[in-house]
Amino acid sequence: MSAADPVPLSCRELGPADAPPVLVLHGLLGSARNWQGIGKQLARRLRVLLVDLRNHGASPWSPVMTYPAMAADLEALLDRLGLASAAVVGHSMGGKVALTLALSRPERVRRLVVVDIAPVAYGGPGFRSYIEAMRALDLAH
Repeated sequence: MSAADPVPLSCRELGPADAPPVLVLHGLLGSARNWQGIGKQLARRLRVLLVDLRNHGASPWSPVMTYPAMAADLEALLDRLGLASAAVVGHSMGGKVALTLALSRPERVRRLVVVDIAPVAYGGPGFRSYIEAMRALDLAH
């Protein structure tokens, strides 16, 4: 697999397999586990797919971490699951991934819910200070 290839995303499935599917995407530094409580509630009437995006949770790591690459991962997941389309809920970074999929492959997104993010470019350091602080930790202690 090259760095440009989609990675096989890990996802936890909840709810009836024959119910309408909804992909749920976490934010940066999160994982599918962040959405388990809400996923269980939605699973009463939907097929909920709690997705670990690339470089998060149980999904594979890749040096490529772009929104188009992550949207391609979702499309490959839909293909693997035999789904023509799904509703997509995305939080923060997952919202940007959901927007990218909806813009690049609108036929794959039946409905879209974007949580805590806007379709604009964000300036400034963002998470950089948090990442730098984590890298500076002395993990031996």
